[in-house]
Amino acid sequence: MIEYNEKLTDFGDLFTVEEFIELCKSGGFIDYDGFGYPVKNKKMNSDFIIFPSEFENIPKDATHIIWYNR
Repeated sequence: MIEYNEKLTDFGDLFTVEEFIELCKSGGFIDYDGFGYPVKNKKMNSDFIIFPSEFENIPKDATHIIWYNR
C-alpha cells in the first residue's frame, strides 16, 4: 500500500476512480492531456503518477484521482 500524506492542491480536478477509469476508457483522457495522482481520505501521493494509458495501475485503495490537465 502507498501512503497518502500530501494535502490536495487548490488546482486540478478531482474525480472518483470510477469516473476517471470511464473517461480513460472512452478516450476522454489520453496521456498527452496530463496526469493524475491517487487520493484517499482527501490526501494524495504525488510520488505515484497515473497516466490514462495506465489506469489499470491505480492503487486498489485509492478513492479518487486528482487530475492535472496540460
